[in-house]
Amino acid sequence: MATTTTLFHPLSVPIAGGRVRRCPLTLLAPTRTAPRRSTPLLVARAKRTNNSSAAPKREADEEVEVEEELPWIQDKALDLVEFTGTVTQAIPGPRVGSSPVPWLLAVPLAYVGVSFALAAVRTFRRFTSPRTQKKKRVTKNIFLLKSLDELFQKGREAVDFPALQELMQKTGFDMDDVVRKYIRYTLNEKQFNPDVVVDLIHLRKASMLEDNEVAEILNEISRRIVREKGIFILLVLVLLDNT
Repeated sequence: MATTTTLFHPLSVPIAGGRVRRCPLTLLAPTRTAPRRSTPLLVARAKRTNNSSAAPKREADEEVEVEEELPWIQDKALDLVEFTGTVTQAIPGPRVGSSPVPWLLAVPLAYVGVSFALAAVRTFRRFTSPRTQKKKRVTKNIFLLKSLDELFQKGREAVDFPALQELMQKTGFDMDDVVRKYIRYTLNEKQFNPDVVVDLIHLRKASMLEDNEVAEILNEISRRIVREKGIFILLVLVLLDNT
């Protein structure tokens, strides 16, 4: 037991470096050291996390930089528009707003427009006035009476219903107007003789009017003669008939 005690002694105080001294024989014994690699692992992990967190930040920065390029392009476009506007303003040429030329043209144009409007109003009033309407009726009456006289000069056979319809279309009168106007024209302007009576009878047949229509035409003519000449003529006619 002594030998064993001499060969193997209890552990002495540990020396730095992880070695212990034994007497008389020294043996290397493993020393338990604290784990030191945990720190670099944590640092590496932290670095990795920092790198991973920094990468999105860079991407965010890049995205922000890409998003900020659009306003820059818009600014360049606005600068180009302003530049072109200044260039067009600098180019010499006619200016509609500032030059007196449009005003010089506007005055005669306004005068012409007002004159045209007044002329149109006057023309409308002239064509729609009673005097103008009366002139138109007189012109139509003259044309109708001359046409009937020409037809009777050609012969009574020329005065037929188609010829009277043609005169109605040209003048716009009705058949009773044609007969009434020609009877009044004959009584006022022509000498009353048997030939005139025959012409009036032929006109009545060619018009193809009914007896009551012809009677109404004659009554209207007589009433108009009374209004224009008076009742004295009727009395004279009565006296002549009695004689």
